[in-house]
Amino acid sequence: MSDLICIAVRMKSSRLKKKALKNIAGKPLIERLLDRLISEFSKTSICLCTSDHPDDNALIEIAKKYEIPYIAGHQLDVMQRFIIAGEQYDATNIVRVTGDNPLTDPMMIKKLLEFHKTSQAEYSYCEDIPIGARSEVVSLNALKRIYGQLSNPNSSEYMTYMLNRPDKLSVKNLQLKDSESYEPKLSLTVDTMEDFEFVESIYEHFKSSTASLEDIVNFCRSHSNYQNRLIEPLSSLPKTEGIDYSFMDDKNLSQ
Repeated sequence: MSDLICIAVRMKSSRLKKKALKNIAGKPLIERLLDRLISEFSKTSICLCTSDHPDDNALIEIAKKYEIPYIAGHQLDVMQRFIIAGEQYDATNIVRVTGDNPLTDPMMIKKLLEFHKTSQAEYSYCEDIPIGARSEVVSLNALKRIYGQLSNPNSSEYMTYMLNRPDKLSVKNLQLKDSESYEPKLSLTVDTMEDFEFVESIYEHFKSSTASLEDIVNFCRSHSNYQNRLIEPLSSLPKTEGIDYSFMDDKNLSQ
């Protein structure tokens, strides 16, 4: 296998309890995400990466129901889970998807994988589509190389900070010519009840898990809560110890 889509998901959520199983228009949130991915990718190319905590057994049962690969690893160390999954399923590239993004765009994953390979990148990303529709691609060898350099692997749920480091990896940014039509400041992720209700309204409108990103964005523009869903880039936030200072040799940067 060359490419493996790894979904990082756990039942523990501080702001929205057990959100992975919250019902969105008739289905659990995580199943909405799986339906969306399976519409464009084979089941064997998708791996649900959860933890060995007993509460996460419910997610393993869903993986079994969908007949997709899964692993149950360290509760906090997400990067380790991805490495284990990549090695177990003989992957060259890992596509990072988070389980609180049920509107992850599978067509963008295809574009990003093609871009990643043709540009010979170690890490590829695209910020020109809504937050919550995005994914990232990292080469497994690069992931393993930098893993041993992390100051705190237990912070690797914030993996974007650790991968988007041109001083550590060959990083490529896929820039879309029509990026403005995709509203890069629009948030479609699910962290709070307000987020959940907004995403639920999208699914209730389309009655499907496979609406195109373009159609979703156009619907959001007419939504009464649209302006509240526009947020500033993460780069505008203050730096955080253990996340922005991700590598052991970053420690001097915080002084």
